[in-house]
Amino acid sequence: MKAKKAYIKAFFGMAAEKIKQTVVISPIIYPGQFAKGVKYQKSVLGYLAANVGQVTFIKTPMTEAAVADLITLLPQTKCQQVIFIGAIGGLAEGLRIGDVVLTDQPKHVYSVRSIHEETGQKMRALRKQGIIGVDFEGRGFFAAAKKANLTAKAYFIVTDLPLSKPFYMKITAKDKEKIKDSVGQVIHECRSR
Repeated sequence: MKAKKAYIKAFFGMAAEKIKQTVVISPIIYPGQFAKGVKYQKSVLGYLAANVGQVTFIKTPMTEAAVADLITLLPQTKCQQVIFIGAIGGLAEGLRIGDVVLTDQPKHVYSVRSIHEETGQKMRALRKQGIIGVDFEGRGFFAAAKKANLTAKAYFIVTDLPLSKPFYMKITAKDKEKIKDSVGQVIHECRSR
């Protein structure tokens, strides 16, 4: 039992019984952005966790495995709902930098295993298949949540447009402001639960 508690704390930075029913996970937002001045716990594995009202917020590394590993342990807590906040490269017609895509359907987002997969040819093919955008963690997030029998949804903030403004191109100050505003809006919605 002691080893199991230590194992869970290695991921969450806090005891399992302190995890709330709603858990918000993000590789792109830090606890201080989620709630100003919040005290957070740093786990052995580098996750940053904080309880903010009725929500537990956890900053994960930016990998599919880090997100999925964390979710796999949530059934050992009070968690019933998991929310993901991530970034996507927007592929759908009409998406602009700073837009927010809310989905509970993993089929809408394609998770690349390597940034080098973002070739023009592949991105055009994904767009034709109806994929809204590409990221790193969405597939692992939804698969782990389904396996853990947790209600799951994801907010994806469009941070680049692989077919016209790829991640390696400089974005405008206006685009940066739109992303910042969208992140703030999503945080507000998640904290209001």
